[in-house]
Amino acid sequence: LASQSAYCKKPAASSGRIVAMVPKKEDTTAEDTKKRKAEEAAIQKDAKKEKKEEVDDGEKEKDSPNDKRPVLKDTINWNAADVTLNVVPMAAGKVLMALSEGGMQYLIAGARANVGMQAGRYYYETKIIEALNPAESLGQRGRVPVPRQLVRLGVSVANSALVMGDAEDCVYFDSEGFYVSGKTKKASVSQRFSRDQVMGLLLNLDPQSPNFNTLSLFRDGERISEP
Repeated sequence: LASQSAYCKKPAASSGRIVAMVPKKEDTTAEDTKKRKAEEAAIQKDAKKEKKEEVDDGEKEKDSPNDKRPVLKDTINWNAADVTLNVVPMAAGKVLMALSEGGMQYLIAGARANVGMQAGRYYYETKIIEALNPAESLGQRGRVPVPRQLVRLGVSVANSALVMGDAEDCVYFDSEGFYVSGKTKKASVSQRFSRDQVMGLLLNLDPQSPNFNTLSLFRDGERISEP
C-alpha cells in the first residue's frame, strides 16, 4: 500500500485473505477545496483593495503598462560633445563634476544626454552626491553670488545652449524652487532640493494625456510640483 495509510478488517473465515481498505478522502478533499477557495477570495480582495488605493492616490502621472517594444541598443548617457568645458565626467560618465578652482566656482556647468524625445512619456533621475563650498580669494571685493550651489534639471532642444537660461528652447526646474520656461520665471512652483536627494523629472509628450506637454518634478519618489 506504499505510503498510503490503511486499516485491516478481520480475515474472512471462508477465504483466509486479508482485505485492506483505504480510508475515504471525501471529507479531506472538501475541506482542502474550501480552504483554497477562501485563500483565493482573500487574494482577490487584497488585489482589488490595492487597485482602488492606486486609483485614489491622487497622482496625475500613473505608471504605464509594460512596453514590449525593443529598447534602444545604445546606452543612454551624457553626450561627451554636449558638455561645457568646466564639466569633468567620472565613473564612466555616470558622475559629473564641475571645476571649482581659480574662479571656476562662479560659472554654471551644463551637460546634455545623448537621446532625444519626440513623443510619449519619459522619466529620468539624478542625485546630488556632493556640495562644495570653495574658499573665496583673499581681498576679494564685492558680494559673493548667492545661492552658492545651484542645480537646474530640465530639457532643451538639440543644438541649443548647454546652460539653460531664459531662451525659448529650454524649460527647467532649479534647486531654489523656480520653474523657468523662456522669459517666464515662476517662484515657489516646487519645493527646494539639495544634497543626497534623488530627483526625478518626468516629461509628458503624450497627446492623449491630460498632462500633455508638461514637466513634473519628483524628490525621492514623491511629487513636489504640479505638472
